[in-house]
Amino acid sequence: MKDYARTVYWKGLSTLRQGMTLTELLVRRVAHIHQSDAILVRDSQRYWTNLSNENFRQYSHWKGAGIFADESRWLALGNEHFRLYKAFARAIGVTEHPKRILEWGCGGGVNATIFGLHADAYYGVDVSPASLEECGKQMAAAGAANFTPVLIEARYPEAVLPSVTPNCDLFLSTYVFELLPSPEYGIRVLKIAHTLLAPGAVALIQIKFSSDNWRTQARRWGYAKNLAWNATYRIDEFWKISAECGFAPNMITLVPSQPLVSDRNYAYFLLQRPV
Repeated sequence: MKDYARTVYWKGLSTLRQGMTLTELLVRRVAHIHQSDAILVRDSQRYWTNLSNENFRQYSHWKGAGIFADESRWLALGNEHFRLYKAFARAIGVTEHPKRILEWGCGGGVNATIFGLHADAYYGVDVSPASLEECGKQMAAAGAANFTPVLIEARYPEAVLPSVTPNCDLFLSTYVFELLPSPEYGIRVLKIAHTLLAPGAVALIQIKFSSDNWRTQARRWGYAKNLAWNATYRIDEFWKISAECGFAPNMITLVPSQPLVSDRNYAYFLLQRPV
């Protein structure tokens, strides 16, 4: 009886907290109560460099952490991204494996250990020194000796430009854009990608898409509290923004629900820098 009462108590508390969060979200949305980009950028830097955060490793997709204690799950996620890239590439007539790859937000190497195996150079960009070290460790374990870590601060992503030789063949970013401080920050990253890609090269970028439902729109407050909903875009909106940044958007694949990470509302875009 005590166990049942305890279960009911915790379920009730969880429901109450969820209700309070939704109420705050609605009030902020209606009243347009947002935080500045400067605050959100600052808080994002603090979040991804705080190793005492118990969720840091799982959310950075480190092998063996949290849900990725199941190694097959970790490998499946990277392989799924690689299969999608190959399907996109075949559709536009790209047959060779990209030789120079830049990944924005490489985390623990879930993509790098697969995409980087046959590349000449693999640039991993991140705001977390620990994740860059972990990514390099996993690539070395996979037999790749081509990893170049590029550490940046969230407040100045353009610092990557002098650290990476232009004319990359692939710009890759998955499970990162929704973690950016704001949708406007994502535009800065798109412009960087366009600058560093070679003419004709492609970008594979995953976003979290929003709908008319106010719960799925970019939060613009409480970075850590709204972690995976900080920067969302309507599908047509991101297509248009990509074109305005100089890309030719080519293809989209929607993943409304992703069981490998227990989340939803994902869209993968294939963008190409025109020749």
